[in-house]
Amino acid sequence: MFKNIEHKKLGDHVIHQLQEKISLGELKPGDKIPTETELMAMLGVGRSTVREAVRVLAKAGLLEVRQGDGTYVLGRTNNLEPLEHRLRRASILEVYEVRRALELESAKLAARRRSEEDLITMRESLAKRREARSLNDNRSYVETDLQFHLAIASASKNSVLTDLYFSFSNTVRDALDKLISDQELYKNQIPIHEQLLAAIERQDEQAAVYWAAQNLDKTMADLQVLLGKTY
Repeated sequence: MFKNIEHKKLGDHVIHQLQEKISLGELKPGDKIPTETELMAMLGVGRSTVREAVRVLAKAGLLEVRQGDGTYVLGRTNNLEPLEHRLRRASILEVYEVRRALELESAKLAARRRSEEDLITMRESLAKRREARSLNDNRSYVETDLQFHLAIASASKNSVLTDLYFSFSNTVRDALDKLISDQELYKNQIPIHEQLLAAIERQDEQAAVYWAAQNLDKTMADLQVLLGKTY
């Protein structure tokens, strides 16, 4: 069943629900999706919202609109949607699940391969991050936090992993912007980041992975509790 839409940005929610059903195989290639009228009733939105969502997904290569017939799901080989567009529709929890996978591998490889120059960049980023937190400058805090984690990805010396994290960073930034006001989520973040840097400095791969996980697991657990809140 589709879920009734209750919050703002109705079009984004409609897009997300349709895309999710396609990704999970509930709507398979070749399937005809419900009509505009049916989607309006299922989702509790207007016709213009449904049409805009279908237009976006058709442009992304997920749907095909056949005039006089209906709208159909395209096969995966036809899905040429850029990763950046797909990430825009991801939920915050989805973002953090992928962020965890990328950062744990980055931390392990950074501990193995980091250079002194990498360490200097990480130290500088953490120093700026601490300063931003002390000044309650949320915008700078988010930016310097990303700089630190991008420095770790760069220190992995894996160009594909670094590029993936860089591409993913805009989505991470959006998630951090939405979460930063929840102070409880960030109580222990500074000491955890210090421990992560220390592990990378002494090239302790196991400890680096541990502290990278500590950085994200508590936040993800809190997110599951907070999912009822509108971000």
